[in-house]
Amino acid sequence: MEAREKTIEIGSLHCPTCARQLEGRMAAVEGVERAQVDPLAGKLYLAYDPARIAPEELERAVSAISGHIAHPEGEEKRREGFLTLAAGVLLAAGGLTFLLGDLPIGPTALSTVLFGLGALLGGLPVARRALSELRRRLLGIDLLVAIAITGALALEETFEAVSLAFLFGVAEWLEDRAAGRARRSLRELLDRVPKRATVLREGRELELPVEAISPGEVILVRPGETVGLDGVVIRGRASVSEAAITGEATPVLKEEGSPVYAGTLNEDGALEIRVTRPVGDSTLARIAQLVEEARQHKAPTERLVDRFARYYTPAVVGTAVLVAALPPLLGLPPREWVLRALTLLVIACPCALAISTPAAMVSALVASARRAILVKGGAALEAVAKVRYLALDKTGTLTTGELSARPVPLDGASPEELIRIAAALERGSEHPIARAIGRLAEGLSLPRVESFQALPGRGVRGVIQGQEYLVGRPELFSPLPKGVEELLSDGTSLVLVGRPDRPLGAILLSDRLRPEAREAISRLVELGVKPVLLTGDRAAPAHAVAEALGIEEVHAELLPEQKVEWVRTLKARGGVAMLGDGVNDAPALAAADVGIAMGKIGTDVAIEAGDVALMRDDLSGVPELVSLGRRSLAVIRGNVAVALALKLLVAALAFAGYTSLVLAVLVGDVGATLVVTGNAMRLQRPERIARRNT
Repeated sequence: MEAREKTIEIGSLHCPTCARQLEGRMAAVEGVERAQVDPLAGKLYLAYDPARIAPEELERAVSAISGHIAHPEGEEKRREGFLTLAAGVLLAAGGLTFLLGDLPIGPTALSTVLFGLGALLGGLPVARRALSELRRRLLGIDLLVAIAITGALALEETFEAVSLAFLFGVAEWLEDRAAGRARRSLRELLDRVPKRATVLREGRELELPVEAISPGEVILVRPGETVGLDGVVIRGRASVSEAAITGEATPVLKEEGSPVYAGTLNEDGALEIRVTRPVGDSTLARIAQLVEEARQHKAPTERLVDRFARYYTPAVVGTAVLVAALPPLLGLPPREWVLRALTLLVIACPCALAISTPAAMVSALVASARRAILVKGGAALEAVAKVRYLALDKTGTLTTGELSARPVPLDGASPEELIRIAAALERGSEHPIARAIGRLAEGLSLPRVESFQALPGRGVRGVIQGQEYLVGRPELFSPLPKGVEELLSDGTSLVLVGRPDRPLGAILLSDRLRPEAREAISRLVELGVKPVLLTGDRAAPAHAVAEALGIEEVHAELLPEQKVEWVRTLKARGGVAMLGDGVNDAPALAAADVGIAMGKIGTDVAIEAGDVALMRDDLSGVPELVSLGRRSLAVIRGNVAVALALKLLVAALAFAGYTSLVLAVLVGDVGATLVVTGNAMRLQRPERIARRNT
């Protein structure tokens, strides 16, 4: 039986070590084929065999294994906050008592009592979670900190103990807020959709929750209101800002027949819109869903950090045990070395290290989605950062794809006959050439086609009234009459129409370059990415387009399989991305390190095809994508370096006896985590495209 998938909410985790152990324990459950925790999203993704384990048994297993390792919620969270606050007050009171120095019972004794009481109160939440970890055989940060607090109290280091309890509570609160900010970045995409909309029913205007409005119903959107559901305008005319989806501030004119999308803003004029999708299936909802699903596809760097972190905690804990046990055997003072060992325990959990990469990936994925660039996971984003070649299709990618067609009859055929044959054979195709021919045939009756056959990369074949006809590249016809050779020699784009042995004429095609194409290609070159044109069109028009855009390497008259071969050749030289329309270039998109699909907003093809989808149908998204990928990789490497450096610094100071439990928490735990999380969030800020030499 095919494996099914299930997502279980587990809350944000205190510790990445707990997350990895939860993954391992769940993967060992009978019937579970894969388990993956997303600590930032607070979700557990499971693939399981329904014949071997039921969904409710999965939830019971998760509850039994995870216990209370997730952050508490509601009343329990407020209670933990109160205990942390109490520890802070007692820490301050103990410090003040020590400084005053003239109280009857003596400053040292009273401050020791206050510090000890604060350590007990502040350590209660940690101890509760540590006991839960012990019962479930999990080695997490709570257990390590609980051991450190207990050890400090046993050594009568009450100031260290209360400081550790208080600072760890504050650290958990700060980390939760920092991680929550990363989680909220994704939810903010959907927050742009209003919760209610005005629906027209039986001549009345009713304001209802968007969930209560079905496809087929009509909603009214007044000036200044946000569109609540995807639909098509049936009455009215207005300028609509689609910045929520495309990132473009310039409003788009919407009138009868125009598609509109949930989350976009009506700037002027009232619109009546027939709903085409329920709120959960809107374009914006699907974008958010794909971004969230992309978190399950880890980048190579993220997997490498995960593997390192898996061994980091046991190694540091083992070192701490040796530091506490060996020096006393050699005659060194036990108290001093036990304190050093406790300091090592505090930095043993790789929180900052483990969160450094996913926090950056979440920020980058959300930032790209806000610019109408859908990246299908961290692996694709990291591959984009390493791209050195960009293979480009021509029609519909570098050009608008809105071809204009003109019939040129040969050998006595009439223009109408030429158009009717071509349109009949191309009927049903979504290729730009087929659409152009279809527009020529509007109002004409088309003959029936039998024995239809598509010839990928070359054209189509079919039988009309007992006679075989072809529409496609000149190579399909032999011999070619003199008139065709003259048309071919002047660089005109065309397809031939006729019988296998006798073309009846040609359909001349003309297209416009995308207005942003030249600047986008120039910016890519500045980033050190070499554009390469791969097209099925003939050499003359292909070179004309390349010359106009500044593309030096051109390969024309390629069949789909030849495009794949060229993509593989480029891969041998370095990282390569393929940019195509998401339909006809599917094999080449799949063969590249990164497949980038061009498509208009809201189309299923644009959302589903390739590793990356450019939703706003604009080439300027490609240099933005490359720049964002490189910034993301730089941030990830910087985060990993900072996290490791701070941990190693505290460990070195602990060995040398120049640090304390307080410094270990401030620098090695909360400080490192806040630094890497804050650095990751920078990716959501807009930034100019970096020059090649920066």
